[in-house]
Amino acid sequence: MTGLLEQLGPDLWIADGGIVSFFGFDYPTRMVVVRLEGGGLWVWSPIALSGELEDAVRALGPVRHLVSPNKLHHLFLGAWKAKFPEAQLWGPPSTVARLGALGFAGTLTDDAPTDWAGQIDQYYFDNSRFLDELIFFHRKSRSAIIGDLSQPFSESFLKRHWPWWLRPIARAARMVEGWGYPPFEVRFTFRHRASARVKVSALIDEGPERVVMAHGEIVRSEGAAYLRRAFSWLF
Repeated sequence: MTGLLEQLGPDLWIADGGIVSFFGFDYPTRMVVVRLEGGGLWVWSPIALSGELEDAVRALGPVRHLVSPNKLHHLFLGAWKAKFPEAQLWGPPSTVARLGALGFAGTLTDDAPTDWAGQIDQYYFDNSRFLDELIFFHRKSRSAIIGDLSQPFSESFLKRHWPWWLRPIARAARMVEGWGYPPFEVRFTFRHRASARVKVSALIDEGPERVVMAHGEIVRSEGAAYLRRAFSWLF
């Protein structure tokens, strides 16, 4: 149900948000909450904040970090920062450059800040001229967390939200459940693939069981096998 937290693994919860439009196409939204050692919360890609969701999050612990994985995942950062002023804002260089007035604690690349180092690993991909993004891996729940670099839409979602003529394009592009390729604009602007392959291989070697995406169907088992398919375009 929209806006309610579901526990997906140890110290990891998700909440599905509403539909947002991007270039005229509908996309589902999803956020992730991780409870760090010490009890503070790490909130990734926050969705629209309702009173119900705010209460559910506060019941888990104090919000310490609000994280944008890429420059497109910023719509609700300001609203969350207003409700949780003690939280630190984090994002890749593109997000910080775009929304610097919000007051970020710092930019994120491959090295995790001290507050979550050893708990959440991160892999920074600045290969695409269209979009730079961080992929995260929560060790305790063995969950990979991906913004736009994997989009596995279900057939039912496409039928409800995408025009008939675009659905076969999504299937041909493998932006569907089971594959989860990223959009064309990311793949076709991707450079220096060797460096990205090293990072994807390192993530797969972590042995993720789950893969949580902001847009698309969650992979609840055999996450490493899914990632091999989702990034096969890169190899």
